[in-house]
Amino acid sequence: STAMEKSNLKPGHLRRIKSLALLNDEQLAAFLNYVEVVNCVPASSLFREGEPGDSMFLILEGQMRVSTPKRTTEGSLFLRMLEAGDSFGEVALLSHGPRTASIEATQNSVLIKISSGSLNKLLSEQPALAAQFLYHLAKSLGRQLNDLTAKLRASSEQKDIISFIQ
Repeated sequence: STAMEKSNLKPGHLRRIKSLALLNDEQLAAFLNYVEVVNCVPASSLFREGEPGDSMFLILEGQMRVSTPKRTTEGSLFLRMLEAGDSFGEVALLSHGPRTASIEATQNSVLIKISSGSLNKLLSEQPALAAQFLYHLAKSLGRQLNDLTAKLRASSEQKDIISFIQ
């Protein structure tokens, strides 16, 4: 994968992103006016947990590693890998809160960055497009919340079983 400039980004490239796959070429071309292209090399950190954030990222190419610092020992706790088509940072885009995890590239990666400033501009200039984007964003956040709830439930059930055994 090579470094990509915004100028050679085509609407079709954005179809790789799950949350944008249903937009038509005209909508995708308009959406391109509100984003930045970010190229990452392997082992480069995009941001660290706790840093302030106000943007989200869509992965066009490559792979990103999500981790969180270990509370006790040195090092970090691996959370998950994100691939082309995935997105991250949605909560920071909407709430401007601190980053909840650290992200680094594991290979050459091309990301699309959407800042809260761009989102506000999109909302005022292209409300119908913004509505489509936000709708897909909400669905994605809903899925993540369901996954997290299921994990928490499973982990608390394990604790219940362990305490019952003891």
